[in-house]
Amino acid sequence: MKNKSAHVFYSPALRYFVEVAKVGSIRGAARKLNVVSSAVNRQILNLEQQFELQLFDRVGRGIQLSEAGSVLLVHARRALRDFDSALEALDDLSGLKRGVVRVAIVESIADTLMTHVVSKFQQIYPGIQVEITIGSSLQVMQSITDARVHVALGFNAPNHEELTHVKSQELRIGAVVPPDHKLAKQKSCTLLECMEHPMAMPSVDLSIGNILDQAMVGNDLSARTIIKTNSLRFMKSLAMQSGYVAFQTRLGMDAERQAGNLVFIPITEPKLPKDQLVLVTNNTHELSLAPSTFVTYLDEALNHFSQLEA
Repeated sequence: MKNKSAHVFYSPALRYFVEVAKVGSIRGAARKLNVVSSAVNRQILNLEQQFELQLFDRVGRGIQLSEAGSVLLVHARRALRDFDSALEALDDLSGLKRGVVRVAIVESIADTLMTHVVSKFQQIYPGIQVEITIGSSLQVMQSITDARVHVALGFNAPNHEELTHVKSQELRIGAVVPPDHKLAKQKSCTLLECMEHPMAMPSVDLSIGNILDQAMVGNDLSARTIIKTNSLRFMKSLAMQSGYVAFQTRLGMDAERQAGNLVFIPITEPKLPKDQLVLVTNNTHELSLAPSTFVTYLDEALNHFSQLEA
């Protein structure tokens, strides 16, 4: 095997390799990395020549890790995390003038809480780059478990020993309707009352969808769902434009509520638990100054919202 100089670990090669392994294709990785496919392919070939081993097997139209690639992936992720930690430590020496914060969040807080937090944070610390990834709660929690992000905000976080639950906030689930809807004047409603109207239901891969599905079963209700989707934004659009009954937490539709476009009606159902929003960090790596400061801003925002939710 040829001499593998240290520059391999600090060139784009390992980052490209890890992204290809994650996505399963060179073209898909190139799109994520915002580079041309030939650049990614060239770096992978350079790595294979450097190690004199094939890192990927071609399977149909895609590729998958070879045995050697699987071994390298474990160490590549660790090397990149350690290198990023070193860069963050160097950034700490400059105070909060530069640095990167990587955050994974669920869709429901993207237009409300997170927009407010990022705007406020960037006004005070304009040199800090904030990278936001939006996904399902499962994807968000996997990102923080794998230490691909510094902090995650999602629902029903797992109780893994490497995860720290910084803060949790219980959120009531409610029906979301336009102001002229028959339910809009009510202070609360039941699932049975919601079922008297066309409904846009969240799919069970969303936390709120799973809770509603279990509540339906627990209360012996069988809904004739017109629309089922994994997009909270699409549900809100259906409610605003077509009068459907959608389902959200107050946090997920606070902007539309304040604008007067939608009304939130708490659902009173004996077997309908609250959704639990959790702020999570990974304790296997100590947070540097920029991410830890951002966590403080998130914590303060959740404290403010908890007063509105009470």
